[in-house]
Amino acid sequence: MTQDKIHRTYKQVAYVLGGISLIVLVIPFAEYDFLSRVGIILTMNLGFHLFYWILSIAPLSQLIWLKDNAIVKDFAKRAWIIMSYFIIASCLFFAISIIKDVILTQEFYQLTGLTVVSGVVLGALKLNLELRGKK
Repeated sequence: MTQDKIHRTYKQVAYVLGGISLIVLVIPFAEYDFLSRVGIILTMNLGFHLFYWILSIAPLSQLIWLKDNAIVKDFAKRAWIIMSYFIIASCLFFAISIIKDVILTQEFYQLTGLTVVSGVVLGALKLNLELRGKK
């Protein structure tokens, strides 16, 4: 996967998230009032976008900051690569548990949590790609 594909996927998921946000805002469900639905929308959007950008930019900034000490920088780079794989694996576990919970409880609005998980996975993928590409 390339950075362009990851960014294109990020944009596509953001458009889908915008549509889901409009649906959640307009259609009342599970006896949530309007302010509660706005809170759900803010959580989905902020979680998706912030996790994507923070995971894909912050570790790289830390590595640039460590440019003077090569041994620490190499160790930190390897640690971030391993952490990015761990983040992706954890997100897959959380996605499966969210889907399982939705199937058991039939509360489909809980699927909105998958939007945040997708932002985390895309951010970790972008970070991993950039770390493996940089020397």
